[in-house]
This record gives sequence, structure tokens and C-alpha cells, in this order.
Amino acid sequence: MSLIAPGDHLVLFSLITGAAALGMWSEHKKWFGKVSGILVTVLLMSLLSMLNIVPPASSTRVQVPVYDLIFKYFVPISIPMMLMGSNIMRTIREGGKLLIAYIIGAIGVVLGSFLAFSLIHLGPDSGKMAGVIASTLIGGSMNFVATGEALQITTHPLFSATIAVDNFAASLFILLLFMLPGIKFLARFFAKPKAENKVEAVVQEHEKSQPITMERMGLTLVIAVAIAASGAWLGDWLQSVFHTQMDLSILIITLVSVLVANLFPKRLKPLEDTAFSVGLWMMYIFLAAIGAATNMADILHIGPAILGFYLVILFFHLIFLIALAKIFKLDIYEVMISSAANVMGPSVAAPMAASLGQKKLITPGILVGILGYVIGTFIGVSIALALS
Repeated sequence: MSLIAPGDHLVLFSLITGAAALGMWSEHKKWFGKVSGILVTVLLMSLLSMLNIVPPASSTRVQVPVYDLIFKYFVPISIPMMLMGSNIMRTIREGGKLLIAYIIGAIGVVLGSFLAFSLIHLGPDSGKMAGVIASTLIGGSMNFVATGEALQITTHPLFSATIAVDNFAASLFILLLFMLPGIKFLARFFAKPKAENKVEAVVQEHEKSQPITMERMGLTLVIAVAIAASGAWLGDWLQSVFHTQMDLSILIITLVSVLVANLFPKRLKPLEDTAFSVGLWMMYIFLAAIGAATNMADILHIGPAILGFYLVILFFHLIFLIALAKIFKLDIYEVMISSAANVMGPSVAAPMAASLGQKKLITPGILVGILGYVIGTFIGVSIALALS
């Protein structure tokens, strides 16, 4: 029996929210170095579970209502929130060469996933994990969670181990990207850097951040819950029609979220910052609950194989992108920023563009990173179905 009983709902939820808050706070603290806030949250809850302070989320013998609530509602509601800014037409209009580079990089991730699957065996769920890993390397943490939920693998030891490996592999890869300009041999593959990309990008009125208010938070929740409810109902209906065990509701919610975001972009624009912040918080809460289902011994045992899986995908992705750079006349900065958008998302692509002096690529870097949120889950599930 754990120190905190399954029935101590508020005490348990306070620890979960505390672990999530510490993870988000740690993202901005130098003493955590480059460690992902998600990893901090997951490891903290895993430690509390191993020390028998909180009940394990992986136990089938004890029902924990707090975990049930989080697993059932937090992901479906957070997906519409995080996709409210997914304006596909704007991405196509303003993405330019960076959009082309991003698509090539995404194709490289897909092909690399099939290669890694053929080289490294992760057990009977290798196909599903290939899809989960591809989804996060094309989109991000949101797609990682959504794909895991759709494939019903979030409580599997492989899933938890992947969270730990993901941060390490991605950080190594970003360091490699920054080394590319110094490798003279590669210069022949790239077009000449474009002088116009160094021009200071003009920040339009609609690009400025919108303050988070109670009204916007309330409206955001109404919209997100409505989308989640309609998507869940339609997903359950399709599941019964096609007689499949896969959770179609996550895919339908993602699709409906993207449709709503692109049908009403101007109306949803003031809600984007509020929606993304609340959605991200809910994702952290979910991953804290996943941490309570994580066994550290499993991570240490499975981790090296998953790291190898990641490295195969990442190196193939980069080689594929560099090989096609000459054909599509991409310069080295477009390759670096688009690859960062693939692997780490808009939160890394934008500051990378700024640090490289490519100020005109900051906004496109954000846009193509958001595109990853849109397509990552669909691609990840498709890979899993093809390989399973």
C-alpha cells in the first residue's frame, strides 16, 4: 500500500500538478542544463511511485480515480487547444523554401523509421514504437502523446523509456546541426546562403502575443471540450463500424481541431496563446501520470536499443535532407532550421534561426514546426499500422 492512498484524490492530484509545474519551471533554469522539462516531470513521478509514495498508475489491481480522470480526459481536450494556431494556408503562403525543406526532412524521418525497424528489434510492439518515435520527430510532444494514446501503448515500458531517450538523442542531434557549417566537405551540397534571409522580419500586428484572460480561457475550454466531445463520439462510432481496437477518437479529434482552426483562423487568433498554454499544462499533467506508471529498471534495460532506433532515424533524416538540398537549391541554414523544426519543433527552430542571423526565417520556422503538430499523429499511426 502506498503512503498516499488511491482514494486521497486531492493530495495525489496536488503532487501530480506539482511535478508538472516543476517540469515546466525547469525548462527555464540553467541548473537543469538541457534536460527536458517533460523528462523532469516523468522521472519525478516515477521516483515517487518506486518509493511507494504514490500508487503506481500501471497497477491493474488498484483503481485510482485521479489517474483514470487524467488518462480519459486530458489528452482529448488538450489536442484542440494546442492546434488552434495550426493555420495551414498561412504556412503554405509564408513557408517558402523552409516548407520544402521541412517536408523533405519529414519524408526522411518516415523512411528512417522503416530502416530502423528493419535493423533494431524492440519486441512485439516495435511497429507501434516506430510510429510513436516518428510522430514526435515530425511533430513534437503533443504528437508523441496523441499517437501513444491512439495506439494504446502509453503505459508500456517502451513508451516511458522513449521519453527518457528522446531528450538525449534530440539534444545530441541539435549539437550536430550547429557543427554542419564547419564541415567543409558538405558545402558542395548546399546553395549559396540567401542574403535576404538576414533581413529583419517585420512583426505584424496579428503576430503579437495575446494576453491570457479569464474570458479567453473560458471560451478556449468551451471550444476544446466541444471538439473533443464531437470527435470522441464520431471516433467511437467509426470504431464500431470498422471493428478496430485502435482508438480512432484521437485521430478524429485531431482532424476536427485542424478543420476548425483553418475554417475560423481570425476568430481563433486571439485565443491561440491562452489555448496553447493551457493545452501544454494538460499535456504535462498527463505525462506526470505516465511517470507514475514508469519503472526505472525498464528504462535502463530498454533505453540503449531505443537510442539506437533514434540514431538510425535521425542520421538517415539528415543524410536524406542534405542529399536533396542541391536539387531543391536549399542553403545550409534552411537545412539546419527545417531539421530543427522536424526534430525539436518551433520552440527550437525559431531561436536557432535568430542565432544564425537568419531573421527572415524565424516566422517560417515557427509555422513549419506547427505544421508538424498537424501531420505528426497521422503519419505516426500510419507507420505503426504499416509495420504492425
